[in-house]
Amino acid sequence: MPGLSKAGGAEGAAAEPLEARIGALAGLPIGALRQAWSAAWGAPPPKGARRRLLMLGIAWKWQAEPHGGFSRSVERRLAALEADFRRQSAAPRPNGHRSGAERLPPGSRLIRVWQAARHEVEVTESGYLWRGRCWASLSSIAREITGTRRNGPAFFGLRDGDAP
Repeated sequence: MPGLSKAGGAEGAAAEPLEARIGALAGLPIGALRQAWSAAWGAPPPKGARRRLLMLGIAWKWQAEPHGGFSRSVERRLAALEADFRRQSAAPRPNGHRSGAERLPPGSRLIRVWQAARHEVEVTESGYLWRGRCWASLSSIAREITGTRRNGPAFFGLRDGDAP
């Protein structure tokens, strides 16, 4: 990787401006981006991370170094959010409900229009009711509707914060 040192920085900060280093990330192959991530963060990139995430993470880290990164209060808040997330992820889920769907009480209705057809799913105690049939997951319903593998909660709008 021309211009990148083992520490993930420039071979001389004055020799190559930060903006140019960040701009050069777009031209790097994915293997070089993974190496740059590891150098910048001191750990391998997340499994399955795509180019855009790698480029954004490296660029953020490079910018944070000279500017000090997050304030202590932001670091504390992020740590608290991560701890909450980990606690929620470890909590047992009601039968048949995953992700955003566990917040929905039985009797809730999810409506999605797909290719001009209206699909209404009712949340039950043990799963979901769609077209008179019980389903264990929203993903299986989404797959049936679209003919392709889909994330059911995302397909029905439960991943973007709109669900109650």
